Amino acid sequence: MTNTVAVVTGGSGGVGLAMAKLLARDHHVVLSDCSGERLHRALDELDSAGVSAESIVADVTDRRSVETLMRAAREAGPIASVVHAPSATARRSCTESIVRSRVLGTIHVTAATLAVAGLGTTLVHASAHTAAAVPVSVPRWVFRLAPADPEGVVTALTRLADLGPSRWGPAAAHALSGTFIDWYTARMAEVYIACGARLRSVTTESVLELCRDGLSPTTEPEEPAA
Repeated sequence: MTNTVAVVTGGSGGVGLAMAKLLARDHHVVLSDCSGERLHRALDELDSAGVSAESIVADVTDRRSVETLMRAAREAGPIASVVHAPSATARRSCTESIVRSRVLGTIHVTAATLAVAGLGTTLVHASAHTAAAVPVSVPRWVFRLAPADPEGVVTALTRLADLGPSRWGPAAAHALSGTFIDWYTARMAEVYIACGARLRSVTTESVLELCRDGLSPTTEPEEPAA
């Protein structure tokens, strides 16, 4: 075990908890989510596996909450990895809540991680969707509002997601905000590189596949026949 730290938002279940189990092999893990009760259960699960972990309640839609999380994680040791995973609560929310959690979460986690990043720190936004899933044309100029008016991005994408039948709203919200995540990650990647850090976005499916491969039991090679 090293003294480095891995931070996982949305860490109380699903993709976040799966990634935390994988990262716990080499890092002290800081789990975060907006639900203290769910975090407590997730931490119990990690504790039972004998890994080094702690939990901090934080709301990714609140900039100060995310900044507090990252500062606390940095006090535990150098931050090697940050995985921003979708919260289970956000995945089941209404259209506006989905867009708000994913758009503001991406902006706030990106900024707060950069503020505490060291050489080689890697941030992965593990909540992107493929562009093919977007049901409507996305005016990319809306994305450029992000630095000065993140709430404007939330409002615009929520309205786009609500254009179709209400039953399509949540899926459209995930797809549209996923397109924003990809765009924002690409926009900020050069800033991270200039600071000696790394930034990327991946689909949740890719993260789950990585976790399944990484957490599967290894098979010992058979002894050659005499």
